[in-house]
Amino acid sequence: MTPEKLEETYTELLSKYLFEGDDETALYNAYEFSRECINEKVGLEEITAVHTDAIGRLTENVPLPEIPLIVSKSSVFFLEFIMNYSLLYREYFDRWEQMEKELQDTIRETGEALTACLNLEKTLEIISSLIRKAARSEAIIIYLLKDSRLSPVHRENVAEEAAHPIDLGARNTLAENSLRDAEIEIAITPDDLSELTSVSTIKNGRTPSSAIGIPLIGENSLVGAIECYYETPYALSGLDREMLLELSKRAARSIETIDQFRNFKNLRDLDWIKKEEAVHRCKIARKIILGEGKEGYLTPNKVCKGLQGLLEHLDEIDKEEIGWIIEWVEYLGDFELAARIRAEPERFKELVRERYNELKDFVF
Repeated sequence: MTPEKLEETYTELLSKYLFEGDDETALYNAYEFSRECINEKVGLEEITAVHTDAIGRLTENVPLPEIPLIVSKSSVFFLEFIMNYSLLYREYFDRWEQMEKELQDTIRETGEALTACLNLEKTLEIISSLIRKAARSEAIIIYLLKDSRLSPVHRENVAEEAAHPIDLGARNTLAENSLRDAEIEIAITPDDLSELTSVSTIKNGRTPSSAIGIPLIGENSLVGAIECYYETPYALSGLDREMLLELSKRAARSIETIDQFRNFKNLRDLDWIKKEEAVHRCKIARKIILGEGKEGYLTPNKVCKGLQGLLEHLDEIDKEEIGWIIEWVEYLGDFELAARIRAEPERFKELVRERYNELKDFVF
């Protein structure tokens, strides 16, 4: 829409509203014309300027006492005209808030899904796919940090020979810089790429024009870094760094969780421990908790030996004599067993045998 048409049409509609008496029709026409202006991307500042000029021209021949009334009435027309803009802005902000919420939910759910996945190779595939989509890149390399070296563990659309390990401090690289600065680093010229990366070609043999480095920093450690490559330098425009950093943080935590799980499994894999070894460990643990010497085992030894003597005559004891058995067990110090016998007196023989079998292997 040309400025001339905007000015002409707006002035005509405002004149009809102010001077021809058919307010309802004039306001409806203003409403419809404002929709046309929105479709033509006419800004509110242009509308305001046209409105001010139109009022000036339309009141040139109006008696001075009537001008305040006309100006006041014209404000109603102006408000009706910009109503569509108000609705549009409200809808825009509502959509933006909804989109932001959905994005945050997606990042959170993605992070939870990654954390739940304990297969490193599968997790790296998921991370690669998510980062590539979020960064809109054509190629990617994921490096993991170990012993001061960034080792390439996953790549897409990058030749295997192009992905080299990076010794920290040996040379200036995109991945190392991003990890050191905890920020997204950018290489946007051919000189930057040759200096900061070892990748000269990506998919279909094309030469990358730009690249970014993204740090992988977990909850408790530096995990690694990611390099994303682009065929064109302008692909970096509009890059949402905050979202990429949040996503990379979630990815790093998922890798960190897998690493911790593996270490835990290596240290705590109990499949090979036999009963004798488990008994020995329990005795050592009890010594650490209760103290050195036989006094540390006084109560469990006393209970076990007392129950052992009781077992020798258990079959001769009737249910009517259960009262002194409870007193005897309490004297030994096993108040838990005494309470269980009170609760289930008909099972007192079974309960005594179970308790003795629990204790006999784990006391001196």
